[in-house]
Amino acid sequence: MNNSLLCLFCLAFAAASASVLPVKRSHLPAVNQHGETVWLDELNQGVPDKCDFACTDQDVEVCAHNGQCLQLFTSRCTMAAYNCRNPQKRFNVVENYRCTRGYQPLCSKAERKELQLTQ
Repeated sequence: MNNSLLCLFCLAFAAASASVLPVKRSHLPAVNQHGETVWLDELNQGVPDKCDFACTDQDVEVCAHNGQCLQLFTSRCTMAAYNCRNPQKRFNVVENYRCTRGYQPLCSKAERKELQLTQ
């Protein structure tokens, strides 16, 4: 009987003095690719990329202009993904014939490299 009372007392004491420990988390905040503050360990696990569009090969090509040059994108989807990743260098859809009939210069190889276009 004494042993069981002692055990109950020890359990009650342990329960009263216990504290809930937080989940192990890096206490270093970081900024992800979208400018949002996240915990560093969340960044290492990989935050879903909001610009990772699932573009298909079935779409129609579109001609687009950024105020500097024309670019033929494989689809509106690929242009939207580019614009999502590069909001400061946005392209806007224009008539397709402008990319094929020489109305304005197409983006040169150097411009495509500067704009980080792989097409």
